[in-house]
Amino acid sequence: MNKVIKLFLVLTSLAPVLLTYWFVEQTEKYNKDISFFENVKCNYLYGLNYLIFAFVLVIICLLILRLAETKLEKLPVVIQGIKTADNEATTFIIAYLLPLANKLDNGLNIPVLIFISCLFFFIVITSNSYHFNPLLNFFGYHFYEVSVDGGVTYVLLTKKSINNSKNIKSISLLTEYMILEND
Repeated sequence: MNKVIKLFLVLTSLAPVLLTYWFVEQTEKYNKDISFFENVKCNYLYGLNYLIFAFVLVIICLLILRLAETKLEKLPVVIQGIKTADNEATTFIIAYLLPLANKLDNGLNIPVLIFISCLFFFIVITSNSYHFNPLLNFFGYHFYEVSVDGGVTYVLLTKKSINNSKNIKSISLLTEYMILEND
């Protein structure tokens, strides 16, 4: 089950990329000579598939979080050390979204996009690396790097700002190295 959750968390992290593609498509079709509303009327179908798929990924992410909160086993935990890991949001924006913001004069190269996506998924799924998902920040979650009894380090996902690691009493294991705090 952990591999499936990890796969879907990685997949849903691409929603902002798709939203960026939708925005680029809209701006490329924008006609300065007509009003905003006329542009919407004429161009609403351009990039709509990106917008719809991004929305579906957001729904999937919300479902994963809801199922994780209600269905996963709750385990007691003693956290030895903690540090924030929210700074990954900036890295995500720079690495993934800014290059996409350039105008796509020749359109998208779908085969290259599919190849890069498959390569990205393969690397993240087969390694113990953690991939930042900006949707989780959007939904109010914070990321912390925590060490637990036994010396294992995890990425903790919580809606709380943590000032004292002793306040965390119970977690659920989302993936091999990602845990979700239980309220």
